[in-house]
Amino acid sequence: MEKPGVFSRIGAFITAVRNFILNAVFVLVLVVLGASLFVGEEEFSLAPNSALVLNPAGVLVEQIQPPAHWQDLVFQDPSTGAVSIQDVLRAIELARDDDNISLLVIDLRDLQGVTNAQAARVANAIDGFREQGKKVVAYGDYYDQNQYFIAASADEVYVHPMGQILLTGLGGNKLYFKEALDKLDINVHIFRVGDYKSATEPFSQNSMSDDARSDAQVLLGEVWALQLGDIAKRRGLELGAVRAYADQFGDLLDGAGGNMAQAALEANMVDDLFTRDQVRARIGEFVDTEDGELRTIAYNQYLASMTSPFDALSNDSPVVAVITVQGTIMDNGASGGNIVSADRIVDRIRTAEKNEQIQALVLRVDSPGGSVMASENIREALEQFQNSGRPVVASFASIAASGGYWISATSDIIFAEPSSVTGSIGVFGILPTFERSLARLGVSTDGVGTTPLTTGMDSFSGLSPEVQRILQLNVESTYRQFIDLVARGRNMPKEQIEEIAQGRVWSGLKAKELDLVNEIGSLDDAVASAAELAGLSRWKKVELLEPLDPQTLFMMQLMDTMGLSINLGLPPMVQHLNREWSALTALFSRRETFALCLTCSG
Repeated sequence: MEKPGVFSRIGAFITAVRNFILNAVFVLVLVVLGASLFVGEEEFSLAPNSALVLNPAGVLVEQIQPPAHWQDLVFQDPSTGAVSIQDVLRAIELARDDDNISLLVIDLRDLQGVTNAQAARVANAIDGFREQGKKVVAYGDYYDQNQYFIAASADEVYVHPMGQILLTGLGGNKLYFKEALDKLDINVHIFRVGDYKSATEPFSQNSMSDDARSDAQVLLGEVWALQLGDIAKRRGLELGAVRAYADQFGDLLDGAGGNMAQAALEANMVDDLFTRDQVRARIGEFVDTEDGELRTIAYNQYLASMTSPFDALSNDSPVVAVITVQGTIMDNGASGGNIVSADRIVDRIRTAEKNEQIQALVLRVDSPGGSVMASENIREALEQFQNSGRPVVASFASIAASGGYWISATSDIIFAEPSSVTGSIGVFGILPTFERSLARLGVSTDGVGTTPLTTGMDSFSGLSPEVQRILQLNVESTYRQFIDLVARGRNMPKEQIEEIAQGRVWSGLKAKELDLVNEIGSLDDAVASAAELAGLSRWKKVELLEPLDPQTLFMMQLMDTMGLSINLGLPPMVQHLNREWSALTALFSRRETFALCLTCSG
């Protein structure tokens, strides 16, 4: 028998080592679980005059996307660490009405990512907590902009004497590849409609176009003014004072002798400069101690003690179902990371349609768009649900643009957050060809075909003029369909939609003025509206999640319960470049027309 080659033996060895590590981790988890069963756990009891600690660790998301396989949990990148914003809001709401909770402590040191719209939602929930006459304090070694946006809703804000608060504003730079593509002689063919559709600019220009710049500046200016106004109101400051802190920080810092924490204190952005021990002493003035320890409980532990994952609906409970579309919309495959599978979303909508207990559907959208075909498949499934006589309400999170708006356009009612980014009604297609790159290497192409399209759509020989004309005509037709769809869904003249389309993006407040959305409100507002449309006096909100195989679900629950994780991650800069490049190269994966707002995430 022939012996296996050296590469086959190396591959087999690597596979064996990987399987050994995974099996060892699995056994370790089981051992720890078995030990915990024998040790037992005291029944949870929250004492009066306790503090809830809001200390989320990771990136806030609308919905945590589970991995395709349990093995991915072991080697997941730390950048994928996600915290459900619904859990954060739910914990604050429960504590608001809990007589045993008298204080909320905001500790955002481990909050790695939060958008402006998410920060506003958390801050509003904290406002509700304070309205019950309860105290809120916030502490941080330092605050980034959106962390501070949340912290500013506290009665008292502290920062470490060596800490800092920076309000850096909104926006930022993106990568542009035109010169690099020219040097590589890669020919990128772009087909687009909409004067403001800037998603293709990284491939066609070395900098932002004037139209894209003015569009982004207006949008970001509106959202920035909202954020500054909210901070000023919560801190009891003049709007001009907060704006000056952001715009003239260098002068303020110079006046404080270069001490950033002192500059924040002198500008009344914080109430005092405290070390961690001093913060603990301050908290001790509001809550009781037990065995020398402050009576505090982390929000996730509190939430777990107050809710049960085994709560079941009674057979006669009407349901308002929530389906979340989070990430770039593509046809099929596994959802995860920044990609959402349209096929899997459609499956969930079909499941809801067949379930008579579900009387209304809320579509929670946090997406910059994606494939037009994939977006249309989701929208058609939603319209089919409506044809059964049950309402669909769309609810926009941080982003619901391009394809994210497409899937929502024919909903009965659309809700948006004030700083949601929406609109971007425009389409494009993009296809790179490599005939010039190959020519530099002395490689040419030649052949025959039975139609002009046979050899006219070849990545190695370029696109023929006829093919380019066909693709542009298709993009223009898709754009007209988008306009028609929005006009029908919003019951507005096509001419009026055309004026506010062209790929332009809008804030939620501006979209309300333009009638692109019906109401400004939260997810809970959208759920209540859906229940009202369905004529329900009582209902249960249920999130329809993607089903998991039992082993993955089991491992997720175990690792979450015991705080286990083994991360072999990439450096932050590499992660950033990887995300940028992945978002761009996704456009090259197939010959599709896209309704995608690449600039919205900025």
